[in-house]
Amino acid sequence: MSADDRRRVLLIDRIGYSHYRRHDGSPFMPADRFAVTVLTDRAKVGEVSGAEIDAVIGIDLDDVPLMLEAGEMVHRHRPLDLVVAISERLLLPAARLRDRLGIPGLSEERTLLVRNKLRMKEHVGGLGVRVPRHEPFSPEAVARLLERHGRVVLKPTEGMASTGVFVLDRIEQLRPVLDANPGLDRANYEVEEFIDGNLHHVDSVVRDGEPVVATVSRTVDPTTSYHDAAPCRDHNIGPGPEREALLAFNAAVLKCFPWFSGVTHHEMFLDRTGEVVFCEIAGRPGGGGIIPGFRHQTGVDLDEAAVMAQLGDALPVPAKDPAADPVPLIGYVMVYQPGGVLEATPAAPDVPWLVDLAYLRRPGDVLPRPTRWSDAVAAVTVEGATESEVLDRLDHMVRHVRGTA
Repeated sequence: MSADDRRRVLLIDRIGYSHYRRHDGSPFMPADRFAVTVLTDRAKVGEVSGAEIDAVIGIDLDDVPLMLEAGEMVHRHRPLDLVVAISERLLLPAARLRDRLGIPGLSEERTLLVRNKLRMKEHVGGLGVRVPRHEPFSPEAVARLLERHGRVVLKPTEGMASTGVFVLDRIEQLRPVLDANPGLDRANYEVEEFIDGNLHHVDSVVRDGEPVVATVSRTVDPTTSYHDAAPCRDHNIGPGPEREALLAFNAAVLKCFPWFSGVTHHEMFLDRTGEVVFCEIAGRPGGGGIIPGFRHQTGVDLDEAAVMAQLGDALPVPAKDPAADPVPLIGYVMVYQPGGVLEATPAAPDVPWLVDLAYLRRPGDVLPRPTRWSDAVAAVTVEGATESEVLDRLDHMVRHVRGTA
């Protein structure tokens, strides 16, 4: 393929270009097939290198109009063939840019179904999936659902990292929430019944609405544990009827998206009666230790799978399928500090069961009190033969990390 025949890709990135390379250092988008323009945060411009790179543009990625203007500028200079983005907050801007430029790939309308919590529940609920009773936010909707269900949850429809979530038991609690959060965007909030059950997630590589390979996990601690700087632990569940029920529910939900290929992070509740209830589905890799854990079990890099799908290339082939092959259980923990200064980040302990230790802050960093799930000091991934062994090892790593601040 000549240089003129290469596909021209705009990669909108906020995680750093190293995430678009395999363990052997080879790029997901090799130079003989792709010419890549990277639109990234200014602080990450220096991380971008490789023969496949055509240009690098650093901007404030939180400025969505500027991001769209930059993408249009690149397209005017040399027409693009593809727009790629895998971070959750970039999925909708990338889809809008495709629509504006007439570029193939997920449209804004379809992306909303794996991004906007109201739209996704309306979509899958209309196809027979059990979803929480829900309405767009209004004080009247809160009162109605409280009367019917006794407890409700307020969520931003396009929220991330468990930020801005409130649980109410009485209508009298609503006014203090609104008064304490004057910037709360009521037009982009929903209210839904509180499901009394355990939160689980299934992470999948998906081809045309069908799972190619998937892992099933239970979230042990509240995803809002960061409020108290308490760890948030998560682990696979072993073979058995519960895992089979969750895999079947995941497959049923994915059938509602026959046009989707790539990676999904699907959260669901297993309630006290044993019923599985939809929570939300995201069209991107999960956070925390999900990516290293999934790669350790299946041989598939979820970032690579997400990129390959958006390029229209073949998805990576799993070496193992945890639903069928014997593999160790994986768990991860998000470790928080209440504040202070991170004094050191010690080397990983020399133990065979440690899969990944990712420090998210550097020595000397001033640590503000966490305000979202992603405000962790470290994400640690381990393996074990049983759920209890995984939890013991996660607790060991929490002590290891917390001794540094």
